[in-house]
This record gives sequence, C-alpha cells and structure tokens, in this order.
Amino acid sequence: MSSINSATSLLLINSLNSNQRSAMNTLERLATGNAINRASDNPSGLIASENFATRLNVIQTKITSFERNEAVLNIQDGRLSATLDNVSDLTSLVIQGASTGGMTSSEMGAIQTQIGGILTGITRIAAATGLDIMNDVTTEMVVGTDETTGDPITETVSLSDLSRVLETDPEAAQRLVDGARQAVVTAQAEVGIEARASESERRILEEEQINVARAYSQIRDTNYAKESSNLIRSQILEKASIYTILAERQSAANVLTLLGDLSG
Repeated sequence: MSSINSATSLLLINSLNSNQRSAMNTLERLATGNAINRASDNPSGLIASENFATRLNVIQTKITSFERNEAVLNIQDGRLSATLDNVSDLTSLVIQGASTGGMTSSEMGAIQTQIGGILTGITRIAAATGLDIMNDVTTEMVVGTDETTGDPITETVSLSDLSRVLETDPEAAQRLVDGARQAVVTAQAEVGIEARASESERRILEEEQINVARAYSQIRDTNYAKESSNLIRSQILEKASIYTILAERQSAANVLTLLGDLSG
C-alpha cells in the first residue's frame, strides 16, 4: 500500500507542478504581450514570425524610398510649374514686342529688360529641373536674303537668344516660346506619370505591409482572451491538485491509524 500511495502522490505532485508551470507561462505571456517568449514556446511559429519581421523591414525600406522619391518629384513639379509661369510671361512680352506700332524705343527697351530678367530666372531653375530649355529649344530665324539666289538666309537660335530674335524675327520669337512651353508641359507630364507610378507601388507595398503585420501579430502577440481563460483554468486545476494531494495524504494517514488500531 505504501508503494501505491507513493505512486499516487507522485502523480498528483507532477500534475500540480505541470499546472503551476502552465500558470506561470500564461502569466508571462499576459505580462509581456508576446505569445512567444522563448524558442521552445513555438519553434515553427518563431521561424515564420522572424521571416515576417524581415519582410516588414524590407517593405518599410522600400516605402521610405518611394516616399522620398515622391517628395523629390513634387519639388520637381513645383519648379517646372514656376518655369511654365515664366514662359507664359515671355509669351505676353513677345506678343507686346511684336506689336511695334506706336511703341517707343524706351518701351521696347523695357520689354527687353523684362525678357532678360525672366530668362535669368529660367536659367537658375533649369539647373534643378534638369530641363535646359534655354539651349535645347531652337528654331530658324531669317537674318537676310542671298543676293544671288534670293533665298532667305537663316540662323539657328535658341531661347537664350530671345531678346535679339524678337527684334529681328518676331515669328521666330513666338516659335521659341511656344517650343519652350511644350517642352515644360511635356516634362511636367513625365514627372506626373512617374509620381503616379511611384504612388501606386507605394500603396501596394503599404497594403502588403498591413497583411504581413497582421500575420506577424497573429503569431507573436498574446491572445489576451484566450490566455486569461487559460490562466483561470490553470489556477483551478492547481487548486484541485493541492486539495487532492491533501485529501490523499489525509486518507493515507487514516488508513495507517486504522491498521494501528487493528493490530493493537
């Protein structure tokens, strides 16, 4: 009977220890908020969650890169908008300069001065936009007539020559500002296309980030409702084990007492 009682006591004590460990693990998960606090808690879950964590880092790096690129494109678009405003001002001045009737030399000089100032502004912005309309936008200007053939003599001029061109060939001046406007609008459209593509890719990554973060959370974060229920269950089983051990020991003591009385 002693060996039977010892075996029973051992089983009850092992059950008590198991319930106590379970309660401690549950308390740890509730305290840290982590379902996995050590590799032994969930080895396969640990591997999967670390893979998710790595992917989250990669996604965040890409998102940051796209955000930085979009900021640069927004700045670029702003500079191009300023350039387009300048070109619009040039168009107005070219139209005024072409209408020479009744215009004094001082008025024409004022127009030339304004054109020079606007071209200086465009030149300063061009370095940041990467769009060199001052030299890339060109046209042919008539500068004279061949005395032998009677054919017109032309010269290739660019937007940087606008002041001189306006005095000699107003139509060529108009072609220059029209070409400049078209170049700026085209550049703005290209920036817009790139910005939309970048925004689209960023949104796709942000959606993936949400899904990956959700999957990571499902593995690594504590389910408080579940763990609270487990804690209550472990505490109940722990108390039941203690009461059972006490009852078993009391029963064994009663049996020994009874045997002592019988032998006496």
